[in-house]
Amino acid sequence: MPELLGQYWHTLDQKNRLSVPSKLRMTLGESFVLCLPPNGDRCIFAYSNKDWEDLMVKLNENEPSKDLTRRQRFIRFNSDTAEVDKQGRITISKRFVDFAHITKEVFILGAGRRMEIWAADEWGKMYDELEAKGEMPEFDLAF
Repeated sequence: MPELLGQYWHTLDQKNRLSVPSKLRMTLGESFVLCLPPNGDRCIFAYSNKDWEDLMVKLNENEPSKDLTRRQRFIRFNSDTAEVDKQGRITISKRFVDFAHITKEVFILGAGRRMEIWAADEWGKMYDELEAKGEMPEFDLAF
């Protein structure tokens, strides 16, 4: 499956509908999974149904434990299905919009196997903090 790449700026309308960029929609499909990230980032992750199934299989491969049950519960409680309408939009639940501090301006990031949906100002703050602290990741693209 092709990786999700690129950055896009969109707006959330008053009914919490967001246009999904066509390049990303082609990979995610007409229905996909939204979830709140377990790492504390104030954004929304989106996975294709296939990638979501793969993640759940991987999670369920772990040895049963109280911690695993809590993680499974957290992930499923903080997940939702997104259906793309005829105009290429999804509706995001109020709880997810509130969690991500989205008011209107949205930054969408193709992040490999997932799409990330950020409030534009939250993305800007996070990016600026990394830059100010000198914590921008360094990497070599040479093969």
